[in-house]
Amino acid sequence: MDLHRFFKNEVKPALGCTEPGAVAFAAAVAARELDAEAERICVRSSVNLFKNGRSVGLPGVDGIRGNAMAAALGAVGGDPDFGLTALSQISATALQRAREIFERGGVSEIVEQDAPSVWAEVTLYAAGRTSACTIAGRHDRVACITVDGQNIFKAAEMADDTPDDPREQLKQLDFEDIWQLSGEIDDLLEARMLEGVEMNMAIAEQGISSTAGLKFGSVPALDRERAGLIGLITCMTGAASDLRMTGACMPVMSSSGSGNHGLTAIIPLAIVAGDQGSSSRELAEAVALSHMVCGYLKAYIGRLTPTCGCAVAAGAGAAAGIVRLLQGTAIQAERAVSTFVAALLGMVCDGAKESCGLKVSTAAAQAYTTAMLVLSGGGIHDTQGLVPVKLPELVKVLEPFNHCALAGTDSGIVELLLKLPVAG
Repeated sequence: MDLHRFFKNEVKPALGCTEPGAVAFAAAVAARELDAEAERICVRSSVNLFKNGRSVGLPGVDGIRGNAMAAALGAVGGDPDFGLTALSQISATALQRAREIFERGGVSEIVEQDAPSVWAEVTLYAAGRTSACTIAGRHDRVACITVDGQNIFKAAEMADDTPDDPREQLKQLDFEDIWQLSGEIDDLLEARMLEGVEMNMAIAEQGISSTAGLKFGSVPALDRERAGLIGLITCMTGAASDLRMTGACMPVMSSSGSGNHGLTAIIPLAIVAGDQGSSSRELAEAVALSHMVCGYLKAYIGRLTPTCGCAVAAGAGAAAGIVRLLQGTAIQAERAVSTFVAALLGMVCDGAKESCGLKVSTAAAQAYTTAMLVLSGGGIHDTQGLVPVKLPELVKVLEPFNHCALAGTDSGIVELLLKLPVAG
């Protein structure tokens, strides 16, 4: 398996929530093809992408939320060369111009019920001309660019489901293989894993001293100490997500296309490693395992799903990684994955917003609890309800559970969301 390609595709920095980041990126790409500023913008997106981007704060623009404003900002001031961090250099002038477009009703949104989960098209209208960019398959993958109705760029078909795609290669492995590969990362990948630790712990430290969002940082330090290590994991992981969802202008290292997945996959491991005095190498191998387990599960259930990916995928990866940090075995780590999923399988995703911090913190705490349970000889030893022990059998349940048993869930959630006011 090409580990470098896997980690390059699946573990990368992201600024703000990934869905509006993708919309802003698409708008910035489209704007580069016009010689006039957009007068009107149309955002078409999948059910999943609309759901995740509707209520979340945008980075660096305090109090501004959602895909529509992300499109306006990307169109007037985004830098397409920055990919998912296209809004990182937004000026006050660009912010004002974006507000003007938005407030006069210049941005429309259309939900495409039958579009793939990761899909958005942003069309700009200016001086009688049009420019459109389509993002599909991955949040930072430009699939098509059209100017005045003519294609000027069309990407090659994605390599997904072909033998050389790293996610497809990952799907062919059993847990022992994944465990082995995580211990074989080279120096470059070790540095990459530790870069993610540094990045995500930075926002956790900032979040724990902040009173933004749901105010995880308001929990007194004394109370966190009384709660012990699990209290620290809960508060710091929740605080990182809380700050990110309010629109903090701080990058995080994502996992499988999601910043919150990255926070869940990394922060609990970093805290446990600090408590245990683990070496940098041990931490890097555990983080690599966490990302790979998350990627394995997401390869089957999809990037955007009705269930909370932090609960079903990233937290499961964190549980396995903690087992590795604490000198457990591959058998115990695999059992930690299934035990974790059994705990939080029913948690649904109702879009990105500050309360994601509650789900992220729950997943992080459960990852630690699960690891301790398994290392003590407990956890799942045979099939429990929908959850078998072995990873290959587990994904045979999770895939149809998300795509068949929960079919229509996302559309139903969006229908309900549209009846409610946007937070803030």
